Amino acid sequence: MRSLCPACGLGLEPYRADDAPAYFTIFVVGHIVVPLVLIVERYGNQPPLWFHALLWLPLSVLLALLLLPRFKGSVISLLWVYRVAAPKPSTSGIDVSS
Repeated sequence: MRSLCPACGLGLEPYRADDAPAYFTIFVVGHIVVPLVLIVERYGNQPPLWFHALLWLPLSVLLALLLLPRFKGSVISLLWVYRVAAPKPSTSGIDVSS
C-alpha cells in the first residue's frame, strides 16, 4: 500500500486493513466459483477432475487478484470515513501488552 494517496496526499499509514480484505475476497470468490462448479458437475455430464482443476483454479486466482485490491481500498476508505486509525505507539515506556 502506498504511504500517501496520489490524488489528495492523504497519509494512509495509520489505516490498517489487516485481514478483512482477504476474508471478503475469499467469501465473494467462493460464492461465485462454488455454484458454477456445482452447476458444471450437475449438468455438464460429470467432467473429469483435471477439467475442474484446469478451469476453476485459474478462475479463482484471477478473481482473487482482481477483487483483493478493490476490497482493500474499500476497507481503507471505510476506516477513513469512520476515523478509525491504528493506535499510536506509547512513548511512556510502560508495557501495557500483558
